[in-house]
Amino acid sequence: MAPASQKNEWARDLGRALKPRRSRETRWRLVLIDGPNMSNLGEGGRDRRTYGSINSLAELQTTTAAIAEAMGAEMRTFQSNREGDIVQFVYDSSADTDAYLINPAALTRRGAPCAIALSDSGRPYIELHFANIAAVGWSNGALITRQAAGVVMGLRHYSYIGALCGLILALDAGALSTP
Repeated sequence: MAPASQKNEWARDLGRALKPRRSRETRWRLVLIDGPNMSNLGEGGRDRRTYGSINSLAELQTTTAAIAEAMGAEMRTFQSNREGDIVQFVYDSSADTDAYLINPAALTRRGAPCAIALSDSGRPYIELHFANIAAVGWSNGALITRQAAGVVMGLRHYSYIGALCGLILALDAGALSTP
């Protein structure tokens, strides 16, 4: 087993490789939110056919944060199995956040309070999913989808990497509104 310092070296290498492609030096303050049931990711948890080889939510979050850091952005993470906690977190964090990444997970079919909080934050956000939710008949997406700057789905845990890189580059290009 690799030492903790080497565990996400590939993620840092990816971030360092992408950093010169950035058009700005802004250190964006990003937040990754994982919704209900994502805490059960990995061994003994979610179905590996859908959720891939990622071993835990902590591993996924630290990998995503390592890429963000190497690209020159700051990333905080948050997970809760309770929508009210997520709503409160969005309200509490919005003043110190430039943009959000959110996997609404079990809030995908409902989640009106979460969608309202994200809208109220005035910050752009990218919705992401492990699975292709359109393939299972959710062609209208989630309530959160309606005001999302973008949606990345169907790439398992790689959806997080795609969403993160796209978000940073879009923010740099001024393609998303920020306060």
